[in-house]
Amino acid sequence: MAMKPANLIYTFVSYASHYDTPWGKGTAVDGIDRTAAIAHKHGVPVTWIVNGGSVPVLAERIRDWHGRYGDDVILQSPFFVEDCGMSKEKFKSALERDWLLVEEAFPWAKTKVAARGKIYNEAIEALEELDFKGMWGYCWEQVWWDGITHKGIPWGSWYVDPSRFKAPHPGKGKIVACEWTARDLNQTFHSGSPVVYSTDPNDVLRAGLCAGDDISYWKNLFDDYLANTEHNDQVYFLQQQEAHEMECTERFAVFPAADVEACAGMLDLFFGYVTSFPVTLTTLPRAVELYHERNGATAPSYMLTRDTQVRPQVNEYTLTLGGTGGGPWPTTFQYYDRECQLAFVEGECKPRRLLSYVGKDSMRGGDFAEETPPVFVTGYERTGDEIRLVYEIGHWRPIPYGLAYWDDGLAEYEPAPREDGAKVALIGGRLAFLRLNLTGEPRRIELVLRRKP
Repeated sequence: MAMKPANLIYTFVSYASHYDTPWGKGTAVDGIDRTAAIAHKHGVPVTWIVNGGSVPVLAERIRDWHGRYGDDVILQSPFFVEDCGMSKEKFKSALERDWLLVEEAFPWAKTKVAARGKIYNEAIEALEELDFKGMWGYCWEQVWWDGITHKGIPWGSWYVDPSRFKAPHPGKGKIVACEWTARDLNQTFHSGSPVVYSTDPNDVLRAGLCAGDDISYWKNLFDDYLANTEHNDQVYFLQQQEAHEMECTERFAVFPAADVEACAGMLDLFFGYVTSFPVTLTTLPRAVELYHERNGATAPSYMLTRDTQVRPQVNEYTLTLGGTGGGPWPTTFQYYDRECQLAFVEGECKPRRLLSYVGKDSMRGGDFAEETPPVFVTGYERTGDEIRLVYEIGHWRPIPYGLAYWDDGLAEYEPAPREDGAKVALIGGRLAFLRLNLTGEPRRIELVLRRKP
């Protein structure tokens, strides 16, 4: 098999809201114009995150860019706690008021997507009641930064359970989760540093992973996602950059002018790299529509991830939470579906990580992590035409589970038919992954792979 670039869905999002804060006041029109020029140069449509204050300022621009480049908008929601005092009715009222402004200014905007990193069950419930289709702002593995702790959620896109906003819906949810910006799955998993190993321009610049004329790190990261289109029908790659971080003016000077120029150079180079492949370029509202159209439940994600090789600097930023691990890291298979999230280090049969979303009615005090049972391989035979393994697991509580078999010579093999309900996926010609459920009773699981005729 070979990679299928069209299965990678690339979206670029930019914060373009009005602010009245100690770090900036107004709407960052200079940063918005700069960001738009770079993206449009490469034919990349931008999804702008607007609010009631920025819509009147940007309406003419965005209408023009929609007509010429396909740009679209999503709505910045108010803070549920800080702005609405944890009142769902106030939250809904503010959303309805601002969405009316969006509808009047941008009549094509029919798919309603909200945006905010601080997310609560009541906020998701309100979005469902107002017929929103997506929520942008989820941060895989993040703890503490920006007041956001989302450790335990899946990456990419998935249906949100409104009673547990960090967990996938057990069926077809009404709201699609959209991540803030794509993370480096391998280095984030091993280091625990999602705000260093990411696609955020300022974060990787501060960490020394990229520079204005060098995006080798981002290229390696994008290549990793692209390679996984071989065994996924859809790989979501969302990137975000705040427009107020793309200017250094009297309105906004979050970062110095040199950083603004460097980030502009990085985005210019990266857009050029992304568009050199026949990937699917679209806006976030359209990506959310596609997710709803294609998926009757949260779609499983099969990601064979590799060390992206480039190392961060040791500086004030990378030391903030006690330092940033720099690898090298082993190749790791990462998976999720609506019931669990699993991670396997190359060569190991049992998961290093097991997060179970089944039967958890609260997210307090944990990230869905489960202990994993001992696994014994009691049979292994390899002939010219067949590979046969026997795994044995003793008594263990009922949980979603998985097993792996690593072997670089699997490209010419296929799984034998099964009758036990377990599902086998062959990944990248080097991994056989079994997805099964433990029942509380001892299990004897046989894996048979046969050479293709």
